[in-house]
Amino acid sequence: MTDTPLVDAQHPWPWLDPFTEASSNYFGGREDEVQALLRSVLMTPVCVLFGKSGLGKTSLLLAGLFPALRRQHLLPVALRRFGHVDGRATLSGQLLRALDDARSQSGLRWTVPLNNSDTTETAALWMRLHERGQQLVDETGRKWTPIFVLDQFEEVFTLQLDERHNRQTFEELGDLLQNRVPPAVAALLDADETLLDRIDVDSQSYRFLVSLREDFLPELEYWVGLIPRLGPNRVRLLPMSQKQASEAVLKTGGTLVDRESTQHIVQFLARQPSTAGREERRIEPALLSLVCASLNADRLARQPPGERLDVTNLEARGAQILDRFYDDAFIGLPEAARAAAAEFVQTNLITRSGARRPYPVTDIDATLLPALRHLVNRRLMRIEATEQGDQIELVHDRLAAVALQRAQATLRDVEAAERLRREKDAAELEALKHQAQAAQLAQERAQIEQARADDAVRSTRRARRLTAAVGFIGLVAVAAALLAWNQTRRAEAARAEAEAARDDAAAQALQAIDALEAAERALQVARAARVELTALEKTSTGADKARAEQANAAVTQSYQAAASVVSQLQACPDGQRLYPHIAQGSDPAVIEGVRGALRQRGFIVPRVEEIASRMPTHTEVRYFRQSESAGANVAVETLKAAGLSDVSAKYIDGYEGSKNIRLCHYELWIGRGSSGARP
Repeated sequence: MTDTPLVDAQHPWPWLDPFTEASSNYFGGREDEVQALLRSVLMTPVCVLFGKSGLGKTSLLLAGLFPALRRQHLLPVALRRFGHVDGRATLSGQLLRALDDARSQSGLRWTVPLNNSDTTETAALWMRLHERGQQLVDETGRKWTPIFVLDQFEEVFTLQLDERHNRQTFEELGDLLQNRVPPAVAALLDADETLLDRIDVDSQSYRFLVSLREDFLPELEYWVGLIPRLGPNRVRLLPMSQKQASEAVLKTGGTLVDRESTQHIVQFLARQPSTAGREERRIEPALLSLVCASLNADRLARQPPGERLDVTNLEARGAQILDRFYDDAFIGLPEAARAAAAEFVQTNLITRSGARRPYPVTDIDATLLPALRHLVNRRLMRIEATEQGDQIELVHDRLAAVALQRAQATLRDVEAAERLRREKDAAELEALKHQAQAAQLAQERAQIEQARADDAVRSTRRARRLTAAVGFIGLVAVAAALLAWNQTRRAEAARAEAEAARDDAAAQALQAIDALEAAERALQVARAARVELTALEKTSTGADKARAEQANAAVTQSYQAAASVVSQLQACPDGQRLYPHIAQGSDPAVIEGVRGALRQRGFIVPRVEEIASRMPTHTEVRYFRQSESAGANVAVETLKAAGLSDVSAKYIDGYEGSKNIRLCHYELWIGRGSSGARP
């Protein structure tokens, strides 16, 4: 959700967004945690709240703790988006502005006029909090104490990657938490000793609360040496018990739920596989809010809206809610990262039976970590610190069941694709067999015609010898000689045609087979090159990476071209035929100049046909079935590369189901303006 959702009696659940201080009347189930956190805040100047992702830390602060603080006359000063994200803002400056905003919105005022215009932000904040006699009061004169609340503090480690700025942030924070005099203030005191009369360096009339995800505690621990007060006073937030979850649903839902429907919802989320132990199942607040908000959306969608949530058939409907939640968590990831993250979840975070299992963070490929962090932020997964190190896992067993379904669907898709590949290979093999059989049949027919022609030649020769023997005497002998001569000429012509038909059939069959084999070899080489160059991109840096990316782009283009040729050749059992047409009187050398290039791309180019009808203005590659447009485009690209620039593909309607035009039949019509071109 990009905008904060409306929270009222008809929309009491804010989906996966946190409850705010304005919606605190709808926040429940965490009363014990609110009181425990309030005691820790009052106990020492610094308190650390931590817990796993999806447990509602921000809701606990805004809707639970903040109202409790105000009842104690403590002013909550909330801050997120910490310093140096852009390399300019400082933590002290952000805290100073947040303090002024919180004071103004609460109608409070300072008792001593402020005069820090000539100081740095670090010095201005520290002096404001330590000025003698300075108090923050309301209109009745009652004193208020600022409580700085640094929520989602893990962003300091995820967004603030510059080590120098990061150290400056913790040095500024350490001066405030440990009540140390910052170097900027020390310089002012050295330059003007009268400031000692205005500054009370020993007072600390403010407190701090730092809230962060549990998996970032090791990063926080690194700074405990500089800031010891980050160590001792810590509060851990746990998932809700079933009792707390029931109380939360009843308070939030109001009249929209009753105890029976509440019990149905809680039991649905508490249900677990039979292999689990007997310990009471705890509830993830994020999933509880998600399910309740979805059920309420279903209620509002009815006309008229129902008075209460409908929890009938919750097992199936709830599963659909979790299905959508699972799939939506991957939205926003690039396609390759989404596929890799899904494979990781389905392979490493669930068992074969669909139970949840953790996976060591240290064993994860570094290239996959950004995508998994995205899923953690979307509350699909969480990282938990254990004695064996940080472990990543799905947040709920029911999401593990969804992951198992996705894994099974992926397996079915792979098996179906493999089955289709095998069927396609078998069909291609059968097509090649048919082509070979057709070539063999054509050759046999040519041999028969050759034998007939040979017989005719022998008969002619015998007739000639007989005619010579009688000395061509008489009209009958002359007629016989003429008849024999005509038979000889026809026989020789028949033999020449038979030889041409045989050679053409054999050449066409071999050409189709050679073109398919060559295209498939090119496709295999391009595919292998893409794999190697993709791996090289991931491991290279700087200029090497740029060169690898350029080479990969070129290989990808070659791969796509080879794949197009293979696809066309496989779809044409008798080969791709391109019949050239030119106007009568035109130069046929135009066709001869591109014939070789077309044959290299797998096209069979028969003899040129001269047409007496009117030719088109521009050269056209005509095709007669929509499914063969790719072949026409390959022919156009080949002709352009061979030197015919003014050429385009044109679909001729009305022949989709025609039996008179064979598959992969194309026609090349040389335009009037191109008849004299030379490739």
